[in-house]
Amino acid sequence: MVEFSTSFEAAWEGFLALDSLQLVGDSSQLEWTHGRAQLLLFLVRLEDKDALQYAARVGERIASIPGVEVTPEAHLHMTVKVAGFQVIKRTRDDDIVRQDVPRIATSARALLINEPAFEARLGPVSGFASVVFLEVWDGGRLSQLNDRLRELMPQLAKSQIDGAGFLPHLSIARFTSNDSLAELKSALAELRAEGPGPTFPVRRVEFTKAWLAEEMSGFETLASYPLAAS
Repeated sequence: MVEFSTSFEAAWEGFLALDSLQLVGDSSQLEWTHGRAQLLLFLVRLEDKDALQYAARVGERIASIPGVEVTPEAHLHMTVKVAGFQVIKRTRDDDIVRQDVPRIATSARALLINEPAFEARLGPVSGFASVVFLEVWDGGRLSQLNDRLRELMPQLAKSQIDGAGFLPHLSIARFTSNDSLAELKSALAELRAEGPGPTFPVRRVEFTKAWLAEEMSGFETLASYPLAAS
């Protein structure tokens, strides 16, 4: 499940080198979740009209490719930090027992309350083994938020995609088949050559819960943290 790249260029080159994709519900995802279903994460929802329209247009360009499942607009987001899996009894390092969730939400508020809002831009399209995504260019701000949560809240799950491996991105599609991988690579290369999309404001971070399933799940907001006026 973990996908590790240290730059957008490395991610794109890695995608072009793939000979198979990570499909919805495959064994690697099951290995990552170990049967757990409630994922807790900090994220930024994409809410700007122009940015949503741009993401939709890119999605429309690949929606007809067999094996590509485009992400619904209501689910579009940028992950800031995976917190862990909510469970009743803790048995793994990335488990969070249900009664600790409110304390995590409160601690995060104290860390984020003075963080300034900022502008970001949707970059070119790219891919990981598990998703098609749009790069997010933000001057390092989402990475800084990831660092702050990671360093000051050690109870949160640790991951290779934190720190140096953190690449801010917006997932816009996932995969149900490998049958059209060559067609997908060609389509994404054409789209990537068209360059970046619009800028958009980032004004709040949310602490959320998602149910992991083969059907795309939305995010239940557990806490919302407005960022300070910049």
